[in-house]
Amino acid sequence: MKVLVIVPCYNAEKFIEGTIKDIQKYHKNILIVDDGSTDRSYELLKKIKSIKIIRHLHNKGKGAALKTGFSYAINNNFDAVITIDADGQHKASDIPRFITESNRFDIIIGNRMHDIKNMPLTRIIANALSSFLVSTKCKQEIPDSQSGYRLIKTNVLKNIKLEQDDYQMETEMLLKTIRKGYRINHIPIQTVYGKEKSHINPFDITWQFVKVMLHNK
Repeated sequence: MKVLVIVPCYNAEKFIEGTIKDIQKYHKNILIVDDGSTDRSYELLKKIKSIKIIRHLHNKGKGAALKTGFSYAINNNFDAVITIDADGQHKASDIPRFITESNRFDIIIGNRMHDIKNMPLTRIIANALSSFLVSTKCKQEIPDSQSGYRLIKTNVLKNIKLEQDDYQMETEMLLKTIRKGYRINHIPIQTVYGKEKSHINPFDITWQFVKVMLHNK
């Protein structure tokens, strides 16, 4: 199976080199979508060999960056994509497990909620709430609906229309793929949390997820 690893990147200069080096240990087909970074991310990316880079001139949102990557994967005949965040929180050593599981499923979601001892309390609460709401709406257990570490087959991407451009696109994807009957599975993943303060408010993201669910009735 031909798999493309997609890394949406926005102002991740502290982490992007380490993230890519980690991925390159396990996979060679890598696409970075720089979403209009204003720090040194793009300059650092240009120095890394054997990766494909697409750059948005202006910041459009994580969902928009992922959709750019999805279009590239479809147009270049990849069978599946794996999405990994640029901030170093996902361990690339889990990539082979995603690919193995894809033999039986259309979407594989990395589950961080099996081990939350190092997860910030705000994220625990926000993740648990959003996952409960998504699971209830989908009538299917989704233990970590906010996880950005996923494998999605491109035949799925060809058959759903994604409209959201920010983080809520990942929830929109779940709702639309489950509605179409695609097979979803979850695997436990390692997650690394540093001391750096995130610029993302998990409760704001959860509220955006709720609005997406209300829109996708």
